[in-house]
Amino acid sequence: MPAHLLQEVSVSRTYTTTTTISEPSQENLQNGGEKLEKTPLASEEDIRPEMQDDIYDPSYQDAEGPKPEFQYVWRNIILMALLHVGALFGLTLVPSSKVYTLLWVVACYLFSAMGITAGAHRLWSHRTYKARLPLRLFLIVANTMAFQNDVYEWSRDHRAHHKFSETDADPHNSRRGFFFSHVGWLLVRKHPAVIEKGKTLNLSDLKAEKLVMFQRRYYKPAVLLMCFILPTLVPWYFWGETFLHSLYVATILRYTLVLNATWLVNSAAHLYGYRPYDKNIDSRENIMVSVGAVGEGFHNYHHTFPYDYSASEYRWHINFTTFFIDCMAALGLAYDRKKVSKAAVMARIKRTGDGSYKSG
Repeated sequence: MPAHLLQEVSVSRTYTTTTTISEPSQENLQNGGEKLEKTPLASEEDIRPEMQDDIYDPSYQDAEGPKPEFQYVWRNIILMALLHVGALFGLTLVPSSKVYTLLWVVACYLFSAMGITAGAHRLWSHRTYKARLPLRLFLIVANTMAFQNDVYEWSRDHRAHHKFSETDADPHNSRRGFFFSHVGWLLVRKHPAVIEKGKTLNLSDLKAEKLVMFQRRYYKPAVLLMCFILPTLVPWYFWGETFLHSLYVATILRYTLVLNATWLVNSAAHLYGYRPYDKNIDSRENIMVSVGAVGEGFHNYHHTFPYDYSASEYRWHINFTTFFIDCMAALGLAYDRKKVSKAAVMARIKRTGDGSYKSG
């Protein structure tokens, strides 16, 4: 069948691209044309040609044979268990916390969340926009408070997650179950395929960024200060909150909430929800995840168009991260934001969507 050519103009000031949407060939149709081939997007729809290592690679398949047994990392298991027990205790202290302490928790939650969503995810993992030095400094500090591995390691694992999604080379492969994709992957040794395929990724852009490598070099003392010491000392010193409330509510409970909100993107948003953009991938649109993860729950869209700075078709709709980036753009601190055209989105919905899409 002939290909349909759609002209796409990005909202970025510097990008004008031609998008080719190809219908599947006859040999790629199975069971009466119900199943479509998973086609890579890089050569057809990518409006960010400077990087390709987060584009899904359908050619990679899991090796046949028995899976290796889990190798438990008991240090991580014990620390994660203690963290969540501490968070539960912190939850009991919330009613007796001072109002300023609760406001501080919200502020730290949003600050550290931006370090993951606007920073490690959309800026450094996917290069969906560019940021000037003051914004990069803000995001690297916020990312350190989030304490979810340094930007280099986070971005490497996330690119592998996209390129080898739902395979053994995916660090948090959701086909191994909710618990594994949520937190279990942090409690066991990485699958050999994750290590092997992770080494094939091009991470030269991250290695070349001095700020990213500076954070990696001093990550442990920086995390101790930003994630634990500072959030505890501020309420205790400035408005006389008890040390117990400061530690267990402002620090441990807040940190645990941010962790689980991020993990839900890996677990719930890959298992529960609709697939209006591509029914052939496991990632889903999950509004509840987007609420907790400040805009990262539009996951079927994001895996279909990973180079879109909004990680969503709808920009500010339940998407505080996009609002933040747009505010930074208004201040001149963010620029070259990549956005997929409506025509390309609609063509993809028609070609691979599950029929659940509702316009507007």
